[in-house]
Amino acid sequence: MGYLRAVCIYNPAAGRGTSPSRLETVRQALSESVGDVHLAPTDLPGHATELARQAAREGCDLVAVYSGDGTVNEVVQALAGRASPALLVLPGGTANVLANEVGLPTDPLTAARLLPQLAAKPVRLGRAVFGGDGSSRYFLLMCGAGLDAAIVDRVSKPLKRSIGQAAYWLAGAQFSVQRFPRARISATTNGTGSPSCGLVVVSKSRLYGGGLVLTPGANLLANHFVTAQYPGANRLAYGSYLTAARCRLMSKWPGVRLESREDLVLEPAAADPVQVQVDGEVVGELPARITLSDATCTVLMPKSYMSA
Repeated sequence: MGYLRAVCIYNPAAGRGTSPSRLETVRQALSESVGDVHLAPTDLPGHATELARQAAREGCDLVAVYSGDGTVNEVVQALAGRASPALLVLPGGTANVLANEVGLPTDPLTAARLLPQLAAKPVRLGRAVFGGDGSSRYFLLMCGAGLDAAIVDRVSKPLKRSIGQAAYWLAGAQFSVQRFPRARISATTNGTGSPSCGLVVVSKSRLYGGGLVLTPGANLLANHFVTAQYPGANRLAYGSYLTAARCRLMSKWPGVRLESREDLVLEPAAADPVQVQVDGEVVGELPARITLSDATCTVLMPKSYMSA
């Protein structure tokens, strides 16, 4: 499929920064397959959503995002429910989970040059609806409640830009001496409850940040989530979970509950507030209903992912 007009949205503060010469090189690479390409920097949180909406209004049929997963998520808010523009991710952030999940090259220039070989596929989006104020947020990859959201909230942005993913490990180390936030999936209609957990992940992505596999079997093209419930209450338990995630043994790990779901309600398991992250950005607090939306976003991906 050929594309006539594209915008390349980028976050100047993503990852460890992007030089003007690098941006121009990426733009030229896209221009080899697209008639008209222009660059659009974000100025503040949420700006990428408006830039993507503007691109759709102006008839762009491709939105490239040269940034991290957080900026991609902002763009998804504008593209949800639209068949066009299509979304192309050019990894330029810290974790780049989406690019890694579908098998795109980690180099954004190489990924841009692959454009003619990529397939456009509609991906059903997850949606988190918050009980406190009724606000909602779409997500393409995952939603996490508990420990991971608390860690994301504590990451120093200057440190993240300086040392990358190591900033998350430093933020997580704080919880070795602090109480873990606790969440759970609320009881089902037949009264079956779920355990109190330090972390609950609801995902369409097999991969998580740092190359961890927390939800084996998840796939962007599947019509269900894979949920993972981690009941551990101390650092030793979560150290074992990290080992399992790195070795891709989560499906066999004692105590971890993996299930396929399309709709669930997450609630606090104690009196303390529990934060929620989607696609690596904190967006609210529990309680929240997580559903697999009928809204889709057209995502460009290698054909190999479609047969995985």
